[in-house]
Amino acid sequence: MQKKILTAILLLAAVCLNAQDIEQNIKTLNGKTQTYTATFTEKTVMPKMNKQTVKQGTIRFVSPDALLMDYTDPQGDYTLIKDGKFIVSRKGQVQNMTMTPKSQMYIFRETLLGSMTGDLKRVAEQNEADIDCKQEAGKYVCILTKQKAKTTGINRLELEYDTKTGALVSLNLIQANGNYTIYETTGIQLNQKIDSSVWNK
Repeated sequence: MQKKILTAILLLAAVCLNAQDIEQNIKTLNGKTQTYTATFTEKTVMPKMNKQTVKQGTIRFVSPDALLMDYTDPQGDYTLIKDGKFIVSRKGQVQNMTMTPKSQMYIFRETLLGSMTGDLKRVAEQNEADIDCKQEAGKYVCILTKQKAKTTGINRLELEYDTKTGALVSLNLIQANGNYTIYETTGIQLNQKIDSSVWNK
C-alpha cells in the first residue's frame, strides 16, 4: 500500500515538474522573438443567447509591450497597446482606456502582453489563477483557472503555443457567465521588420 502511495506521489511530482519545464520553455522561446505578425480571427460566443460574432484582422507585436490588433472586418476597428496606453476604436469611436491596477481593462492588457511574451506567471498573477500545462500535437497547451471563481469576468484562460517557436497560436478567454472569446492566428511571421507607421493611430 505504501509503495503504491509513493509511486503515485512520484508520478505527481514528475507531472508537476514537466508542467514547470513547459512553462519555462515557452518563456525562453519567446525571449528569442522580437516581433510577431499574423492574421487573426476573433470569435465571441454567447451560448445562452445562441449568438456569436466573428471578426478578423492582422495582429502585430513588438516585444515586450507594443501590440496592435488591426481589424479588416469590421474595417477600421483596432486595439492598440503602446507606451503605457490602451486605445480601442470601435465603429469610429476611439476610447483611451484609463489604466488602474486591478481594473478589468488593466488585467486584460496584462493578460494580452503576458500571453504574447509567453510569461504565464504574469498572466496567472494578474488573473489570480493556477497554471496547468501539457504538450500535445505540436503545441503547448496551458490552462489557467481562477483560484477563486468569480461571478463576473474571466474565470479560465486557455492558451496554445507552438512547441518549436513558442509563438502564441490561440487564446481563449472564458467568462463566468459561460461566454467566451477565442483568438486564433495563422500565417505567423517572427522577427520580421514592422513598419513604424502602423502605430500611428
